[in-house]
Amino acid sequence: MDPRTGTRVAEICALLEAGAPVGWNRVTLDVWANVMAYELATSAQDAQGRFAGEVRLAEITDQLQELREQMYEEDRGTWLSARFVLRRGAEPEVTFNYDEDPRWSPELHPMMFVRDLEAFPRSDEHLRGWLRETVERGLELQRAHEASLADQ
Repeated sequence: MDPRTGTRVAEICALLEAGAPVGWNRVTLDVWANVMAYELATSAQDAQGRFAGEVRLAEITDQLQELREQMYEEDRGTWLSARFVLRRGAEPEVTFNYDEDPRWSPELHPMMFVRDLEAFPRSDEHLRGWLRETVERGLELQRAHEASLADQ
């Protein structure tokens, strides 16, 4: 991992830990990311695996946006979802999903994936079937919208 990226990941983990409730033993942050939207889900457990309380996430979205930009790779794009897992006394576990459908709930409008691909281009080799289909659907919707405007 690039040193700047490692620093940004460490900053995000520090924010996550700072926002964890008293008595936490494990904290998880799941991130769904798009150039136009972010969705975050957290959980905190105590040593017995029970709910430990709410995790506060002040200022973390800006850090995540910067991390996505830093991790952009020409042709490959950037990550679509990520998971940060903190365990008391252990190194953080961080995983990034560059390829699989992040499964937003509710689903994002296809144009949002078009915009994400414009911001973080990918070569055909790194354009998975689900993403290609979603982007094509978005472009079809855009063309239909433009045609309806032209007809008015």
